[in-house]
Amino acid sequence: MSADSLIKLDGYLPVRLGGRIGLCQHLSLQRLFVDMPKGSKLEVEEGITLLCSESLSVSARARVVSTEGRRYELEVLEFLGAGREKLVGHISSLRKSAHLNIVATKDVESAETRAGWHRWRLPHDALPELDADAVDLTTTFLGKPLSAPFLMAGMTGGSERAGTVNRRLATVCQELGLGMGLGSQRAMVERPDLLPTFVVRDVAPDILLIGNIGAVQLNYGVTIDDVKRLVADVQADAMAVHLNVLQEMVQPEGDRDWSGLLGKVEALIAGLDVPVIIKETGCGISAGTAVQLRNLGAHAIDVGGTGGTSWGWIEGFRAADPQRQEMGATFRDWGIPTAESLVSVRNAVGPDFPLMSTGGVRSGLDVAKAVALGADVAGMALPFFRAADVSVDEALALGRRITEEVRIAMVCSGCEDVSALGMVEAQEVR
Repeated sequence: MSADSLIKLDGYLPVRLGGRIGLCQHLSLQRLFVDMPKGSKLEVEEGITLLCSESLSVSARARVVSTEGRRYELEVLEFLGAGREKLVGHISSLRKSAHLNIVATKDVESAETRAGWHRWRLPHDALPELDADAVDLTTTFLGKPLSAPFLMAGMTGGSERAGTVNRRLATVCQELGLGMGLGSQRAMVERPDLLPTFVVRDVAPDILLIGNIGAVQLNYGVTIDDVKRLVADVQADAMAVHLNVLQEMVQPEGDRDWSGLLGKVEALIAGLDVPVIIKETGCGISAGTAVQLRNLGAHAIDVGGTGGTSWGWIEGFRAADPQRQEMGATFRDWGIPTAESLVSVRNAVGPDFPLMSTGGVRSGLDVAKAVALGADVAGMALPFFRAADVSVDEALALGRRITEEVRIAMVCSGCEDVSALGMVEAQEVR
């Protein structure tokens, strides 16, 4: 992360400074702003301790740069011991918490660009000659059985709240026979103590479980052995390697060096013992990029198109700098709509290459359209996060509703199983 990328915290971080406790809401690895009690007097240089949690504190020496009322701007001169590494890991965890709070309470989807499902219509069969309860929704993806052609796409991990959501989602997936993706496990690399927020196998021993790491992290010290440990630690059946260049560019502490990644991703694919899914996180994948990824040896691609959650927009919420907030707004609708990406990628990689479709999938009808347009499975994140953030029962009800909507779409288009749905000729609405 950039040393001077100032971020705005959701809450206040206690800081021991000049023998008193102040509160910090804006910080980076180089600067922080601390509100001190009335009457505080600080030396030009001070020892400071960031009280991150009951078990984690970070000590440093800092210089007072300016004051405004009771607010002190401090420049970090040096971290003591492993303080810098500890703070990087803590900021990673705080980022996860902030993401959850924003996603739970804000309008985080693309403003104008839609995923594109509205542009396609499944043909209606007024006399399908089917028993609805005998229609077969089952399928397989990466060798694992699914009770329906959708799963809960990777979304969270790295904080206490995230851990609760993950276990609720896993419980639902186990009961309904669905698959589940974890959120980025980067936080586990930086803070191994966050592992429990990703572990779900004890409540979901049978599900398709997909781990997650960012491709760009391969340029920032994450090794193949690190990723192998991430797979083993959560007992993942597959590993998703996500591409999130827009998010990283807008993110205050984002990673900006995307050079030389093709070879590193190829080596990672070859080095892991589980299938690798290359996925976008909301900006879509072009036909040309899909062919590159297939040729690198990827086992599957998730097109992750525009029209659902906008991570560039979310990162704008987190930024302390008003100009960076505007950047998030500027790129809120950036990318390739999901349905458009899906169709072009399927045409480019051929009929048999495994494809997943996420990005603005909001109903069982969207799932059915995705399969008809070429996806093997569709994935949903935002609706299931919001449901699981409430309770297991809310997420169960949503999963059952989506499943029944897929069934309705299949019956009404005359499809007795998922393979037949994949052969339906969806009609483009002009």
